Amino acid sequence: MKGKLCMSGTVSMTRILFALLFLSSCGNLPIAYIQNFSSVNNVVFGFPEYEITENIYQEYENSFMKIRFGRGPHAILILAYIRDDVYEWVGADNVKIYTLNGRIIKTSGLTNNIEILKASDKLYSSEAVFETINLYNPTLLMTTLKRSSEIRDKTIIKLGKKIPVNRIEETFSVDSIGWRGSNVYYRNALSNSIEMVEQKIHPRLPVVKIEYYIKY
Repeated sequence: MKGKLCMSGTVSMTRILFALLFLSSCGNLPIAYIQNFSSVNNVVFGFPEYEITENIYQEYENSFMKIRFGRGPHAILILAYIRDDVYEWVGADNVKIYTLNGRIIKTSGLTNNIEILKASDKLYSSEAVFETINLYNPTLLMTTLKRSSEIRDKTIIKLGKKIPVNRIEETFSVDSIGWRGSNVYYRNALSNSIEMVEQKIHPRLPVVKIEYYIKY
């Protein structure tokens, strides 16, 4: 069973990256979020471990995330909307990622999507938190996600600066399919905003790595 999941995840990863790498064709984006793509994406896409510098950050007029699935190349998604503290990030071919406090709670347009129903806005909890999750391709509806976390202090480097953060390590399990793992969230110790995320969102996808770049 594990081998089948890995093989399917590889195929899915290829399709996802193909969609994300063509972000410059984003005809589905609101007009306000199309600007600057052609000049900036040429130096961002396709470079593993590519660092967002202060110059690249300043090129964008809107908030964005740098996202990477597994060992694939990086891509950029733009913040399109904020509703009830849920951030909607938009890419090519109607790829959308929804986050709450930096945590991915819903996706659409990927080959394997997820949706956490009535997601808790509590990112850190030493006690178990239970949520209901839907998984797609294959479809598994209304199953239980259990998670808990621990926290410790750490320092990261972003935009050439040292940032004190709370490293929140979350363990999770979906017992109905024997899926379990851990996620990591790096929360700015001063602003409480999430700077980086390493999250497993679907059993057939590799870990998602995100860096958030918010414009105020």
